[in-house]
Amino acid sequence: TTLVATPLLGNVGVLLLLITPLATMRLIAEERHNRTLTLLYSSPASLTEIVLGKYFGILGFYAIIILMSLAMPMSLLIGGQLDWGALACGLLGLVLFASTLAAIGLFMSTLTRHPAVAAMGTFGVVFFLWIVDYAGHGRGAGGALVGYLSIVNHYEPFLRGLFDTSNVAYYLVLTVTFLIFSVRRLETDRLGTR
Repeated sequence: TTLVATPLLGNVGVLLLLITPLATMRLIAEERHNRTLTLLYSSPASLTEIVLGKYFGILGFYAIIILMSLAMPMSLLIGGQLDWGALACGLLGLVLFASTLAAIGLFMSTLTRHPAVAAMGTFGVVFFLWIVDYAGHGRGAGGALVGYLSIVNHYEPFLRGLFDTSNVAYYLVLTVTFLIFSVRRLETDRLGTR
């Protein structure tokens, strides 16, 4: 498990970091660019339902990627054994990681009408949350606070099989925050168009 599954889940996380800007750039920005966002506003669905529909749609795409990546560790069952606890913990971390990336990408897509700008903005935010860990090394208490913001710092313990509720809370708070920001941004747009 530690030789195959853990590095594989880590690589899938890096892959998700790289494809999130491209996968999420058109979620809302394309609606605004094609001027179909007003149709969404006039639909009987609430803005929260619209945002959650887009969010769960991208999570479905990520679920396919995650399930396909599990084929390799499952193939190890033919000639060996797996540490199911470590694999489940790494998988939980990957799901939380992907859900946070999807929420960030969705929010960045609500900010602009151009999908390319949304992709660049998402990449910038995700890249910042990825490398902020390096800024915090060796800087005392301030460095520890900066390092706490790193999205990768909270993913690595899951890969080692360590379940910590503070890491789960970090991802859940970040996900919910960006989803709320997305709903608020669409509310602001809707009120501005009337």
